[in-house]
Amino acid sequence: MAVVERKPFAIPVKRVTATLVAVMLSATLLAQSYNEAEVKAAFLFHFAHYVEYPSGAFENDKSPFVIGVLGKSPVTDALQKVVRGKNVNGRGIVVRQAGMDKELRRCHILFIPKDEADKLPAILEILADAPVLTVGESANFASKGGIIGFFTEQNRIRFEINPDSARRAHLIISSKLLSLARIVGEGRRI
Repeated sequence: MAVVERKPFAIPVKRVTATLVAVMLSATLLAQSYNEAEVKAAFLFHFAHYVEYPSGAFENDKSPFVIGVLGKSPVTDALQKVVRGKNVNGRGIVVRQAGMDKELRRCHILFIPKDEADKLPAILEILADAPVLTVGESANFASKGGIIGFFTEQNRIRFEINPDSARRAHLIISSKLLSLARIVGEGRRI
């Protein structure tokens, strides 16, 4: 019986090093290729899939899912690109630039840029208990009555959720989304 001698397992070091460098370089380029507006637009689109709306939130079965952006924001163009050809629960998506009027109540998601943050009390008054997911980027947006607020932590865009505000708007936010957020209440952080 012949004894077969095995060579120790050898890894081609140059190939592994080249592969690791390529992966790290592509990850770095990928991270740098998205700007803040594009990241926020992607979040807005994905939020729609984790929020349950009451039956009366849509005029009929064919009504589109409306994402409004208050005023002018680079998020609008980024959002147009993100939602192109996509849907939310079978509904086409419409992105609209919103003004300060009752039309705000026709949105399903309303993004409020930081330049419009001073209008939040008036917006909340117009919306009252309408099923509109308010999302903002100003400091403490959710603590001031909005539902989801973006903030930056360790150079990453994160979000906080105010469940009390969501309940007032008759929206149910999935536990999956809640588990990813910092939970806040009006005037306090939890």
